[in-house]
Amino acid sequence: MNVKQIRQRIFDQMDYFPDLQRYKDSVVRRMNDRYQELCDSAHWLWIQKQEDLRLDGDVTGESGKTITISASNLRQVTASGFSFTLQMEGQILEDTSNGTQYTIIRVESATRLYIHMNFNGSASTAISDFKIKINRFPLPNDCIEVLSYTDRKKDRGKLLFISNPMQERVYLDFDNTGDPSCIIENEFVLDDPPLGYDINLQNKKFTARTVLLGGSFFAPLRNGVTYAYKYTIYREGRESPPSDEVTVTIPDDTNIYSVVLSGMDDTGFYDGTSSKTSKSGMIKLLYRRDTTIDGKWELIGSIKSNETVFKDVTLVNTDGFDAGYPNQELSDFRYTSSTDVKRFQEVGPKQYIKVWYRPTEKAKLEIRYHFRPKNLEADNDVPVIPVQYHVILVYLTLHEMFLQMQDMAQAQIFEGRAELLKQQMRRRYLARDDEPKRFSRFDRPRRFRNLFGPPTSDFSGAN
Repeated sequence: MNVKQIRQRIFDQMDYFPDLQRYKDSVVRRMNDRYQELCDSAHWLWIQKQEDLRLDGDVTGESGKTITISASNLRQVTASGFSFTLQMEGQILEDTSNGTQYTIIRVESATRLYIHMNFNGSASTAISDFKIKINRFPLPNDCIEVLSYTDRKKDRGKLLFISNPMQERVYLDFDNTGDPSCIIENEFVLDDPPLGYDINLQNKKFTARTVLLGGSFFAPLRNGVTYAYKYTIYREGRESPPSDEVTVTIPDDTNIYSVVLSGMDDTGFYDGTSSKTSKSGMIKLLYRRDTTIDGKWELIGSIKSNETVFKDVTLVNTDGFDAGYPNQELSDFRYTSSTDVKRFQEVGPKQYIKVWYRPTEKAKLEIRYHFRPKNLEADNDVPVIPVQYHVILVYLTLHEMFLQMQDMAQAQIFEGRAELLKQQMRRRYLARDDEPKRFSRFDRPRRFRNLFGPPTSDFSGAN
């Protein structure tokens, strides 16, 4: 069942169906609350993913491997003799001549990145006294909890995972390098959301307005439709929580209109020599949703750090996105099909890990993790729950709605129905008990091992 069908089931049980958008939105919000709660309640087999986690080593400057600081922007760093990678976002650039450390805000291309403050050194000069220190590694954006780390490349199997307090007690020396053998949990980072106004013009809030266009355009915005917009700030490889939404309705006539969005955060910086801000690397990511048809939130553009205005002209973004989004590669990217479109993912704290030993070269681990599903937004969105259990969202939502109405009898009925389905799901998707099995421990001496496989017997009957 999709969202529309689940919502209709709820209305059928309530025997109440006001054709009001606010009421429908309220029901979907309750549905999403119960949906996220159910998905987070256990490590269901259907809520797990497997991905490769890339581990890079440090980069040390030398003859033929240098960086140069731009004279016009002391936060802009250019590489020569080597390439920057997206894995460097959020890492440390150290000036080894004086020990000053700078956080890498964003990698704009294979030869250009931005740091968090002005470089304290010579500009327009090749510098070899530097080191890019890869101290921590980000987990996927939708990761709630990693269930296993496996090294398959060097056939070392599942790696040891330890907590931060444990590594503090045993005091692992992160200066040691080699093949990673221990995974250590690290920070959970959540950035602040946008201010919601242009800091240069504090009375200019994030707003949207329509502008009449002349001529013809490919896939123009639809007339008579209401669009909602919001944006996030991208820095150090992370997205911030979104801004408040703004909405605008396109006039229902035969003209062609664009939507001008203004008053976004200016995330550039003042260099002290100009009244305008310079690029800091912190870009804005803009999302749009067609609220008339209860559509999805889709990424439609990226805005440079020192720009605060964006013009939305077409339903299909034909302009290229800034490097890194949404394909996570340092190359130009454009939407070429519907499968390329990036949807908004609710932001949770970004998780990081450390590894010991620290890698000296590129390595790769396979991780299996419990992921956070996207919210159900559009009418045709489908839960990741197995289809035979979709009705559990009907029961859980009805339970909450009847509790609000203080109808305890009806609330208990639907709570009981939901609990029965939860028990069935636990048996099916937490423990495969449909066939008896015997298991073994391969890490124990042979004389203590149990057999594994289907149970068998050599009993031939009593004599």
